[in-house]
Amino acid sequence: MITRRTFVAAAAAFPIIARAAGKEMLQMNGYAENAETPLALLTDYITPNDLFFVRSHWIPRMPDLKTWKLVVDGEVTTPLELTLADLKKMPSAEATCVLQCAGNGRSLHTPVVPGVQWRYGAVGNARWRGVRVRDVLHRAGVKATAKHLHTFGNDDPPGKVPPFHRSLEIEKALEDAILAYEMNGVPLPAQHGAPLRLVVPGWAGDHWMKWLVRLSPQADPQKGFYMDTAYRWPNVVGTPGVAVKPEEMHPLTEMIVKSSVTMAPSRVKVGTSVTIAGFAFSGAPDVAKVEISDDDGATWNAATLDSRHSPYAWRLWSYRWKAKTAGKARLLARATDSRGAVQPREAQWNQSGYLFNSWHGVDVEVFA
Repeated sequence: MITRRTFVAAAAAFPIIARAAGKEMLQMNGYAENAETPLALLTDYITPNDLFFVRSHWIPRMPDLKTWKLVVDGEVTTPLELTLADLKKMPSAEATCVLQCAGNGRSLHTPVVPGVQWRYGAVGNARWRGVRVRDVLHRAGVKATAKHLHTFGNDDPPGKVPPFHRSLEIEKALEDAILAYEMNGVPLPAQHGAPLRLVVPGWAGDHWMKWLVRLSPQADPQKGFYMDTAYRWPNVVGTPGVAVKPEEMHPLTEMIVKSSVTMAPSRVKVGTSVTIAGFAFSGAPDVAKVEISDDDGATWNAATLDSRHSPYAWRLWSYRWKAKTAGKARLLARATDSRGAVQPREAQWNQSGYLFNSWHGVDVEVFA
């Protein structure tokens, strides 16, 4: 008999390869579409749409744009039904920011946890354009009694599986959330939530509702599996492998500081200097520095940060490393964010495998 643990391990070991514009994406499962980007392809400040990871819970019912409307109801004085044309008539807003699946790195946790076995590539940095959530809610006359924004997408779960309904604190929605209809200068692609998705800068991807059809400010948080059980973080992080009850957890919100290496040579000659590179991000909302170590963290040297950045976007970084002795060298990267939080050697284990952010390392063979 195949156990869940055996199935998860097998899924992690044998991902299916899918093609996107001639380049390889890692297809993580067959239903619904979930595909991650190999780290070697995440070298640009802006992640191209066709290389941007895809996270789907269920298969959406793609609407007819001639009849599609965004419903705004709940704790408002004037309920609205807005077409895409209505939204595009409103003042536009842009944000360049990271979208990361909450479970990015899940397969790297020990002991193993169930769920889509993401490695490093369920993350990307894009330029999102749309209309501010606060402008829409102000137009609807959001009431002071509204403390949470309930969000609803157009994807249907199979059978009796609970729908992916979510909510987030109204303060965050009013601060900087965007209803995006464009991604990197083109209409939002279907796999990324067309015609409209919620963008929540600095927060994990579970809040970024795709295929959006309804916003409903309410006094209380959304109820259901995807609020009361899933996408929660332990109030007190305990021993790896020991689960805690949902009531001993709180909803996941901000991303935490993380860096990844995307470019490094596999072999180099002693005395040669080479460039290694990668990206780093945080929900803080910025990265203060990235450091590299070749002695298992005993000493660290500062990498050079790329000049391009924006709040909640990632920072590209590079470092010139000189191979000094023959043998296998392990290069480690860690980031520090604008609040002073430092990427840890070991991520905090949790039963859902969220927010993996251990030091990322690459091995280089140094020959004489």
